[in-house]
Amino acid sequence: MNPPAEIEPNPSGREVWAQVLASLAQKVDRQNFDTWVRPLRFGSYDGTRLEVTVPNETFRNWLLESYSDLLHQALRQADPSLQLQLSLPTPPASPPLSNPRVAPWPVVRASALEALNSRPPWLVEGLWTAQAVGILGGPPKSCKSWLALELAVAVASGSPVLGSFSVPRAGPVLFYAAEDSPSALRWRLQSLAENRQLDFNQLDVGVITTDSLRLDRAPDQDRLEATLARHRPVLLVLDPLVRLHSLDENVAGQVAALLSYLRTLQRKTGVAIVLVHHARKNLSAVGGAGYSLRGSSDLYAWVDSFLYLQRRRDQLTLAAEHRSAPGLGPLALELVETSPPNPGPHLRLASAIPVGTSPAQDPLPTQILESLSESAKPQTVDQLRARLHVRNQRVVEALRQLSARGQVVRLARGYSLNSAASPTPSPQS
Repeated sequence: MNPPAEIEPNPSGREVWAQVLASLAQKVDRQNFDTWVRPLRFGSYDGTRLEVTVPNETFRNWLLESYSDLLHQALRQADPSLQLQLSLPTPPASPPLSNPRVAPWPVVRASALEALNSRPPWLVEGLWTAQAVGILGGPPKSCKSWLALELAVAVASGSPVLGSFSVPRAGPVLFYAAEDSPSALRWRLQSLAENRQLDFNQLDVGVITTDSLRLDRAPDQDRLEATLARHRPVLLVLDPLVRLHSLDENVAGQVAALLSYLRTLQRKTGVAIVLVHHARKNLSAVGGAGYSLRGSSDLYAWVDSFLYLQRRRDQLTLAAEHRSAPGLGPLALELVETSPPNPGPHLRLASAIPVGTSPAQDPLPTQILESLSESAKPQTVDQLRARLHVRNQRVVEALRQLSARGQVVRLARGYSLNSAASPTPSPQS
């Protein structure tokens, strides 16, 4: 008696798909097989339907248009009763939040943000934008503290700074002077108040009298915030920065943490913050006054408003830069003694600076022209910014000025010199 015939079990879906692939490999050249067949992936099998996934919709349409007949022939050879289904891969489910109890940051549509009544709003017209953080910088003996006190008295009283720059928003001022004795500070403030014919007793300038204030220490940070919450000043002056921390000002990470705290403090309280800070005696060869500040370049990048004092050949000048407004200066200043009955020194605007002798003239336009003259190809804003190590906004503003003078032209690939123009900008333009 012959042994009973062995019953072949039903093949699995993967076995059927392997047969289909083997059949296609015989009918399609290797390059097309690698391109259009190998990316296919076995999906599922229920005995009547074989599901295969394709990378995307475009791939599926091309496959059906070019290889539909070959696919069905190969499938019939494996199992004539099967139907082929080409499916797109199921997108992965969004991963759950790592901690669903953590609240997200608040987000509002841009149009719902609070609108400004004017652009920009000023604390001191032309010199300091409202609620700005920034630096009043300059080399030693350039009257930085005198100008800081001038700002304090003007903002507290609503009188013009230097007799010329109006104060649209007067209010209380807090001042911390780490290097002046209380009696010396009182004498300076009283001199400035009496020069304006103000009642010194009514001047709303509060002086923080602690012997030590360290902005890099958490307890001092908390006490400063509490002081601002109690007195609600519109301006906080800290003079000088070097006495207000124990950090290495040349280490960017340490400086960035300190500046981040001050920015957060400004946003929480709405106070404008003036840091008085030292600079080297000479302007930086690259980038101008901001890069002459001592310490990390993060200091210059942080400012909303920046005032810079410079003394050369006994001439004192003041220049202003702003993140959201045009700059100002340089302007000639002088420290003078007031005649009786209210004697005392104060800063005032001097005569106009002679053309060609301005010590604080921004060198950036000239540097851009020199950079363009040395390049055989047009230079983009990014290329100029990286080469000259200045902020993007300053490069754009300088190029706008040079374009208005006709000294540079904008091409499709960047900026280039205008061959018909002068190679250097005039100092006062």
